[in-house]
Amino acid sequence: MALILRPIRRRFVLLFASLFITLSIAFHLLPPSSPIRLSINFNASRLVNSLRTSATDRDAWLHQRPTPYPLSLRDEVGYLIKTGYGTRHRVPALMKAFSHSGNILGEENKNFIVVGDWTPTNQTDDGLPIAYNVVNTAMETKVKPSLQGHPRFAKYRSLQEAVDLADEDKARELGQGFGWELDALKKWYAILDDDTFLIGPSLYLLLSHLDPAKPYYLGSAVGDYKSRFAHGGSGTVLSQEAMRRLFDRPDIVAQSYIDSLDETWGDRLVSLTLIKLGIYLNERYSHHFNGEPPEMARVQRDRFCSPIVSFHGVRRPGAMEAIGRGLSNREQPVVWAELWQLFADTSLENAGREPVRQMRDHVGPTGEDTTTWKRIASAEVCRSKCRIRKSCLAWTYDRETRTCRTSPWIIIGNRNAEMNESGLDWQAVEPLLQHCGRESM
Repeated sequence: MALILRPIRRRFVLLFASLFITLSIAFHLLPPSSPIRLSINFNASRLVNSLRTSATDRDAWLHQRPTPYPLSLRDEVGYLIKTGYGTRHRVPALMKAFSHSGNILGEENKNFIVVGDWTPTNQTDDGLPIAYNVVNTAMETKVKPSLQGHPRFAKYRSLQEAVDLADEDKARELGQGFGWELDALKKWYAILDDDTFLIGPSLYLLLSHLDPAKPYYLGSAVGDYKSRFAHGGSGTVLSQEAMRRLFDRPDIVAQSYIDSLDETWGDRLVSLTLIKLGIYLNERYSHHFNGEPPEMARVQRDRFCSPIVSFHGVRRPGAMEAIGRGLSNREQPVVWAELWQLFADTSLENAGREPVRQMRDHVGPTGEDTTTWKRIASAEVCRSKCRIRKSCLAWTYDRETRTCRTSPWIIIGNRNAEMNESGLDWQAVEPLLQHCGRESM
C-alpha cells in the first residue's frame, strides 16, 4: 500500500509546486496597480501585521544597538511643509515649535521648504519662510495648454488675483474655501502639513533602523485595498531610493500633475503614483504615525509601548508652541503611553485608579470601533459594561442622554465635558503600562 501511495504523493507535490510557480509568475507579470495584486498585497500585509501585533514585543527590532543606519535629522532629511493661503498663519507657530525642540528643520531651502497655493506679494509675507507656489509651477511648466481651462486652475487664478490686489478678506475666503483642494497638486524626505508636529527622537529611532537605499513609503495607513495610502496629516516619509525611482520616471511624474487636477486628496495621489512604480505603503510602521493632537490621540493595545512620531490637527492658538516647549529637553523617543505624563493634568496611573472622573471623556468621538448602549441607568453600570468586554479600555457615560460608550483605546480627552462621567478599565490598562516598564506614567 505504501508503495502505491508514494507515487501519488510525489505527483501531488509536483502538481502543487507547479501551481505555486505558475501563480507566482502570473502575480509578478501583473501591473503594480492591478486590483488582484493590490488585494493580495493588502491581505498579506494585514496577516503579517496581525501576527506581529500578537508577538510579545512587536518593536523589538528598534532596540538594536548600535543603530544600523545612523543619520542627522537636520542634515540628511528633507522636509516639505504644505500650507495654503487660508492656513498660512500656522507656519510661524510650527517653526517656533520645532525651534524649541531641537530644530530638526534646520536651514530653509537647504533642509526644508514650504509649498503653497499662492505667491506672496513679498517674500516676508506675515513672517513666513519663502512659500513656493507649486500650483503656478504646474500651470506654467507641467500641464498641457489644453488643460489650462480646468475648473481647479480657475479657482487658483481667483485666489492669486485677490492676493495681488491685496484684497485680504476675499483671498482668505477663497483660500479657506478651497485651499484644501489645491493640496493635490537626502536619505529621507518627510512631507507634513502646517498643523503637523514631528517628534524628533521618535523619528530618529525609526529612521535609524531603516535602510534608505530601499524604497520605503511610510505613514499611517488609511483607505481600502485599491488605494491604500499614508494619511497626509500624520506625516509621510519617503526614502532616498523611493524618490530616486519616482524621478527616474518623468512620464509618471508628469501624469501625476494631470491627475492632481481631479484628485481630492493629495496624499492619496502620492500613493497612486508610487503604486505605478511598484512601491506600496509599508504598514508595518503605520502604528508609529498619529493623526490627532495629543489630547485626542487614541492609545490602543497594539501600540501602548511603541514610539509615536507625529501629532496632527494642532490648530488651537498656542498649542503648537506648547508642544515644542513641552518636548524641548526630550532626548528619548516618546511612546504612546507617555502622552498622559506629558500632556494631561494627571498621570495615567492616577487617572486609571480613579473609578469615575467627572466632566471627562476618555473615549472621544464615536466610530466604527466604539460600542454604544442607550438607556443606561448610571455611570457605574457603564463602567461594568466596559469591564466585562475583553476589548474595552475606556468608557464614557452621558448623564443627559443616558448613553454609554466604550472603546478599545484611551484618550486624554476633553476636560470640560460637563454632562459626562468617564474612566479607564484599570485592570486592563495596568498590565499594558507595566509591560512598558513605566509604571508612573
